[in-house]
Amino acid sequence: MTGTEAAASLVTQQLDEGIAAWAELARQVAEPTVREQVEAAGRVVVAALQSGHTLLVAGNGGSAAIASHVAAEFLGKCVHDRHPLPAISLAESHSSLTAIGNDYGFDQVFLRGVQAFGRPGDVFLAMSTSGTSPNVVAALAEARSRGLATILMTGSKGAGQADLADHLLVVPSSQTPRIQEVHMLWAHAWCEAVDLVMQDAP
Repeated sequence: MTGTEAAASLVTQQLDEGIAAWAELARQVAEPTVREQVEAAGRVVVAALQSGHTLLVAGNGGSAAIASHVAAEFLGKCVHDRHPLPAISLAESHSSLTAIGNDYGFDQVFLRGVQAFGRPGDVFLAMSTSGTSPNVVAALAEARSRGLATILMTGSKGAGQADLADHLLVVPSSQTPRIQEVHMLWAHAWCEAVDLVMQDAP
């Protein structure tokens, strides 16, 4: 087998494995208990934005990209035109992240964002596939102390972290790509709901 053929075979293999994993995940995330938890957190997000509060989002690595994506969906739109909504990705600014990391420590890069922007009634949505990222944990604690509603999206490794947030949403997987894909699914569902609820609002 040539190198090209081997690469093609691996692409097919990984695609098949991903599809198979998604088929199983689709069944698991449709379980009533998981759905109820995701729906409850989503209602908190919708109610906060309807009341004029702000959504803060944070995560590391791939989750940082998702945080930016989610904030952009609310500031812009997901599907339907509506008034822009206040959503901030705390992982957005390279300058802020590196300055805070250098001056105060990387574990404070999101905490200081919560201190700067978070107000009682706002929502802090954190994404951590492990559920143990120190900067995420610190920011969740700060958000709760300031009266923000807190949501932690994680994977199976973070299943025991219910004490960190008001709403713990666990993807039943240990595979980072699959976990992050489900996080995006959940966030998109909330954003689509917000689009429909808010599209006629002034």
